[in-house]
Amino acid sequence: MDAFLIMLKNVAIFVLLTIPGYLLVKTKTLKASDSGVLSTILTWLGMPFLILSGTLNIDFSGDFVRSLLIVGVGGTLFNILMIFLSAWLTKTDDHKKRGIMRFSMAYTNSGFLGIPLASAVFGSSSVIVIYIILLNIISNLFLFSVGVYLISGDKRHIQIKKALLNPVLVAFIFGIVLNLSGAVKAVPEILTYSDYFKPIVTPIAMTVLGIKLGTVKFSSLFTRAGMYYTSFIRLVVFPVLAVLLLWLAGLVIPVDTDMLLGMLIGFACPTAAMATALSEKYDGDTENAVIYTLGTTVLSVITIPLLYWGLIALV
Repeated sequence: MDAFLIMLKNVAIFVLLTIPGYLLVKTKTLKASDSGVLSTILTWLGMPFLILSGTLNIDFSGDFVRSLLIVGVGGTLFNILMIFLSAWLTKTDDHKKRGIMRFSMAYTNSGFLGIPLASAVFGSSSVIVIYIILLNIISNLFLFSVGVYLISGDKRHIQIKKALLNPVLVAFIFGIVLNLSGAVKAVPEILTYSDYFKPIVTPIAMTVLGIKLGTVKFSSLFTRAGMYYTSFIRLVVFPVLAVLLLWLAGLVIPVDTDMLLGMLIGFACPTAAMATALSEKYDGDTENAVIYTLGTTVLSVITIPLLYWGLIALV
């Protein structure tokens, strides 16, 4: 139960951080469109430095590289599996609605929620955080290719270049290069500089979410059966399946608790915040994109701690 309470406290604090953004919109101090500036700062400044700080002190020994490879391969295969399962689990002739349901099931907010949450619980230099960073990079590669297609319905909009130039991926590679080259030991100020920026991720990410919450009726999040169904797949079925498959793989290859925890948190996060932005850009189902994103975020306050407690109890 201690594990449940620790995770519940941290998730609850994260969600409570949405209140300032919500109030700023409700008092008309900010417009909903103002969240775009904060999102840009988060994407191009906060997240890269958070990733950079997490990779600078990691000991890339042979065992860790092997574990990283296992998680990477597992994450890639599971992303492919989610694409196929989401098609089987959504039965509607409405292309836009089906597209956003599949997107909401398959792509998580592991970047803006999972990485900061894991950093708060396990420490920013924990290997669990590195696993989640890797899973987020893999997810983004699929998000800007298959994910864009699911929402737009047009393969011409697939953004391979944007996926490869994602700031999270660039920061991760840059961090590894600085780490392995010994640059951080020679110039420790690199880490100090990075550490100044990384704390902005959590408050800005939650403020943006609060601003979006301020644009919808809170009660509308819980009046649609589709939201509950999509949330159940996103928050329960897929993360449990991801951990179960990795655990089964552990019968023949080395799999430890940290890898399972990384997989759990990486896939247990709510729907990716990009759902709304991409729906607006490609004329998708923006209304349901907002509802699924915010609804899964609220429900994750309970599901993430419960799944975390369950895994800790089992291992």
